[in-house]
Amino acid sequence: MAERKKRSVSGFWIFYACFVAGMVIFWLCAAGYVKKGLVKYEENQPERTMDGLLAKLAEEELGAYLNAEISVSRFETQEDHAEALRQKIAGKELSYRVVRGYQNPSAPEYELLAGEEPFGHVTLKEISAQPFLKLLTISQWAVDRVEIDPPKADLAAEVSVPDTFLVYFNGIPADDRELVRGEEAVPQEFTYAAEYVKVPQFLTYHVEGLVKRPVIEIRDQNGSSAAIEEMEQDGVIYAEVAGFAESSMPEELSKMALQHIEQYTDFFSGDLPGSHASVKPLQTMFPEDSYYLEMAETYRKEDMWMYSSHDSTSFQDEVVDHYIRYNDELFSCEVSFTKKMRLTKWDSMREDKVHFKVYYGMVKGEWKILDLQTLVQNN
Repeated sequence: MAERKKRSVSGFWIFYACFVAGMVIFWLCAAGYVKKGLVKYEENQPERTMDGLLAKLAEEELGAYLNAEISVSRFETQEDHAEALRQKIAGKELSYRVVRGYQNPSAPEYELLAGEEPFGHVTLKEISAQPFLKLLTISQWAVDRVEIDPPKADLAAEVSVPDTFLVYFNGIPADDRELVRGEEAVPQEFTYAAEYVKVPQFLTYHVEGLVKRPVIEIRDQNGSSAAIEEMEQDGVIYAEVAGFAESSMPEELSKMALQHIEQYTDFFSGDLPGSHASVKPLQTMFPEDSYYLEMAETYRKEDMWMYSSHDSTSFQDEVVDHYIRYNDELFSCEVSFTKKMRLTKWDSMREDKVHFKVYYGMVKGEWKILDLQTLVQNN
């Protein structure tokens, strides 16, 4: 059998196959290059930079973007403002939108949103630009400026205290800068005492421009923290103390007050020696021009004769307490006791419950009774 002759492959087909293979490789490379370029273009859109910024803000990085020059009350800090901002966006979805109007292509501007509420402004900057296929420009972006809107500092606080007390807002003492100037009226409690000594007057401290409710502390005249009552109205927190702090009374003052009040009641019952003749037995207890001496003199002349005849006067259940030292010139205490006597006309016992609040002042180096407030008295 004769051998079959081998057919030779045409050079055209070899060239064609190489050409097709080359074109496939070329277009695969071209497609890969274009894809890579488009991916890079997409990755370098300014919105990607904004997304990264939002992630930082969501991680509570707000404090880093607060303007250091914003007005902050001396009772608060930049961190207080940052915390107020964190509270403002807490639980809300963060987003952004392009600022309306003209946009500089190399410095796009965005408005930051917490939910639907704007809370800041961002400007980006183009840091590099690389042409791609003469059709696109691949730019790289960075944050140029972040302006976070400051929180509303619209809270205020107002505290009224005696002038011997100290007021603290967030641990910082208030002073004359917060003092509300006005007519300093003498409290009614000290009307008589004010004629002789320096008495407490009530001062009002006012602070405003706060971003959060302040911690208010009041220290009384003894330096101890006082119980306070607070209320809020129209964005203002009002605070006041219930009263002056009591303390332990020195024994010599307690004895003096008890003796004075017992003698004072004895004068009006005619039991104090010399009381029928003049008010001289009371003069060492009061300032020489005291209203109480005038009152006693009027009583001695006009009404003492009407007091029931009696004998066997005695005192029981004697108590001296509620000592308050207002300052170096003034203190008060309460004196109570039961005064018993036998009414001679009816041969029966009488009991008087006596309870006074006594105000003492240092007059010419001696403690004198400046005022007496009757709390309980049965005649």
